[in-house]
Amino acid sequence: LDNVLTGLEFERLVNASGPTGGKIKCANGEEPKAVALVHCVGTRDEHYNEYCSRVCCMYSLKFAHLLNEQTDADVYDFYIDMRCFGKGYEEFYHRLLEEGTKFIRGRVSEISEVSLSPEEEGRLIIRVEDTLLGALRRIPVDMVILATGLEPSMDHNKVAKTFNISCTQDTFFLERHPKLAPVSTFSDGIFLAGSCQSPKDIPDTVGQAGAATAEA
Repeated sequence: LDNVLTGLEFERLVNASGPTGGKIKCANGEEPKAVALVHCVGTRDEHYNEYCSRVCCMYSLKFAHLLNEQTDADVYDFYIDMRCFGKGYEEFYHRLLEEGTKFIRGRVSEISEVSLSPEEEGRLIIRVEDTLLGALRRIPVDMVILATGLEPSMDHNKVAKTFNISCTQDTFFLERHPKLAPVSTFSDGIFLAGSCQSPKDIPDTVGQAGAATAEA
């Protein structure tokens, strides 16, 4: 559907060198009046990927902040659990609450263009069960941003065979020991850093890269 973007596509949209010069616009060139952020797309789901991708909650909150800063749109954030585990992350979440972001706890079941009332005409309709209210809701928006999960690259098997690295069930590279040797592999001299091992955000990746460098 038009105006349904992945996180990477929205990141490109708000970039100053992007197609709109950093301005947040819908496909028709107009500024959105309401935007939905949908968490856990393709993750924490036994039909796709069972693991949590870790970075999605925080980049969704970042997008919500950019939307509040650059537009007058109503921002709806649909989440299962808000996982703000890093330094200063919980404070950032509370800042978003103060900015007026509307957080709705529930997994989105459908995004469609089927309207049932005049106010829904020509808009994207979010169908969701609000688990805090215990009710089904239909929320019309102009733009949807999907927080898509992280997956290993398609050639991970080729890399694993080349360097004789084991993979986990989720096809990420396996470390020698999660606590005693978190950056080492079962092949001497081959070390892991970053999200090739599991989904990670930037501070964790930088810390692990330093450890891998020290081991090398």
